Amino acid sequence: MSRGRWSLLGLAAAVCACEPAIIDHSPTSNLLDAETASLETGLGAWTAWYAVTVSSASTTAREGDAVLRVEVTEPYGWGVSLDNWPGFAASPGTHRASFWARGTPGRSLVAEMRVLWRDSGGRELRAETFSSPVLSGQWVRAARELTAPEGTERVSVEVTGAEGGPGDVIELDALVIQATSAP
Repeated sequence: MSRGRWSLLGLAAAVCACEPAIIDHSPTSNLLDAETASLETGLGAWTAWYAVTVSSASTTAREGDAVLRVEVTEPYGWGVSLDNWPGFAASPGTHRASFWARGTPGRSLVAEMRVLWRDSGGRELRAETFSSPVLSGQWVRAARELTAPEGTERVSVEVTGAEGGPGDVIELDALVIQATSAP
């Protein structure tokens, strides 16, 4: 056999011996899908968790044309979460989480993001939380470096607030969980 045939034969054997690869995002892109992160075409995987109604609203967004509008309906706190158990695909290593938020002026509203790292079966391995500054009518950014532990295969997110009452509005935009190191 000629040298070219051996190379082609070797390549065919190597391709057939490998398991299929499933790549749903680049290693350093946002782990949340585009709709969930940007809210441009709807709510993505966001859902009301407690004491709120949620909508994708066309307002003066921080990025693009839409935001996640969270309208508080009950006193003593509020929350939104992802409705895609056990979460988006993720891997161990360092990540950067961030979001933009603004709220009802004159109130002591703070948005807190909780990032939950899970294994393939959905078991929580670690939860990490960080908060925004006190919200006003102006956009503020909250960001934090996080570490997904060994065994991480999924990530889920909640955004909550301990303060707030009926009539308060919180707007969230450009929510990101991004790997900063490849596994």
